[in-house]
Amino acid sequence: MKNYVKWALGVLTVLLVSGGCQRNKTEPVHDPLDTNYKLIDKGDYDGAIRELQRLSLADPRPAVKVALASAYAARGGIRVENYWGFVIGFDAPLVPPDSIPENATVESLQKIAKQARGDIDPRDLNALGGIVKSLSVWERYKDRVDAIPVVSGAALADVQVAAETLKAVQTPGGRLYRAILNLILFKSYITASQALWDQFNAVIGELLAGHIEVLCKFDFEKILNWLNPITYHLTEALDDLIIAYPDERKDLEDARNLVQAIYGITQQAVNELRKKRMCRS
Repeated sequence: MKNYVKWALGVLTVLLVSGGCQRNKTEPVHDPLDTNYKLIDKGDYDGAIRELQRLSLADPRPAVKVALASAYAARGGIRVENYWGFVIGFDAPLVPPDSIPENATVESLQKIAKQARGDIDPRDLNALGGIVKSLSVWERYKDRVDAIPVVSGAALADVQVAAETLKAVQTPGGRLYRAILNLILFKSYITASQALWDQFNAVIGELLAGHIEVLCKFDFEKILNWLNPITYHLTEALDDLIIAYPDERKDLEDARNLVQAIYGITQQAVNELRKKRMCRS
C-alpha cells in the first residue's frame, strides 16, 4: 500500500480541511462546510452536528457526510487526521485458519487430553482447540492496532454514529476515513473484553489441574456475544479498505474471508460446548 501514501495524503487533506470536495468556479466562495469545520475546531461539536444534520438533508455531497462524521468523531475525542498514516500502513494478517500455528495453550489442551483419560468428550476438546486458534487470530489483529486509541461510553456511541454516517459514502477518501473509525471500534471492543480472555485462560489452567467440572461453569455463550461487534467492525474496516485501495482487493478480501471463517469456527465450537456434555451424570 506504500504506493498510495501520496495519494491518500492528498485525498485526506481535501476531505479533512476543505470538506472533501474540490471547489469549482460555479460553487459559492463561502462553502457552509467551512463554517461547520470552524465550529468543530472551536469544540462546538453539538452545534456542528445540528447544522450538518440540517445541511445533509439538502446537500447530497459526500463531503457533507464526512463533515458530519468528523463532528461525531471529534465529540467522541477522535480527530481522525491524527491516525490516517496508521491505516495506510495497515497490514492484515493473512493466515488461513487451517494453518494457524498451535501455541502453548493448544499444547496445554493436548496435555489435558492425555490426563483426562476419556473424561472429556473429544468433541469438546476439539471445540476448545477451535476457540484457542480463533483467539490467536484476534490477538494478531489486536497487535496490529496498538497505535490507535480506545473509546468507551458516550464516546464509543459517537464514533459508532460517525462510522455509520460514512457507510453510504463510496469515495476512496471517505472510506479510508471510515476504516480508521471501524478499527478504533474494533480495538475498543476487543480491549474491553480482556476480562473474558482472562477467564477463558483460567478455564484452561483449571483443566490442566484436573478440574474437568470447570467446563460446566464457564458461559461459552459470552464468547459469541463478545465476538459479534468485533467481527462486525473488523469486517467493515476491511470492506472500507477494499474501496479505498482497489488494487489491494485480493489481499483484503482474503483477510475479510479469514475473519468470517474464524467467526464460523468459534460459532461452531460454542455450539458444541453449550451442549454441556461434560456435565451429564
